[in-house]
Amino acid sequence: MAAAREALVQTAHEIRADLQASGTMPFESGHLQNEATYVCAARLKQENTAAIVSDTVYARRKFFNPEFNFNRTVNKRAGGRWFDAYTVGVKRGMVRDVFARKIGVK
Repeated sequence: MAAAREALVQTAHEIRADLQASGTMPFESGHLQNEATYVCAARLKQENTAAIVSDTVYARRKFFNPEFNFNRTVNKRAGGRWFDAYTVGVKRGMVRDVFARKIGVK
């Protein structure tokens, strides 16, 4: 179980890195994308959960309002709902595939 938990945290870190590289998060100063978005493993032992958290007062507003006027100077594909690619979009199998690779199944 410890190996699976470690693989889960590593998976979250890799997805976060891919999210940053994809250029889909809003970017003005880089704070939201770089410092304020992190992997939280606080509930790892109790619930076997790792989360990618964007911890700013404006993250929710920008995430849930894709019609927001996003600055696309740095991140050309910046917009709301930046995790949709991993849940229902073109990268929807990536989390499963990364976790399988980390745990040694693939």
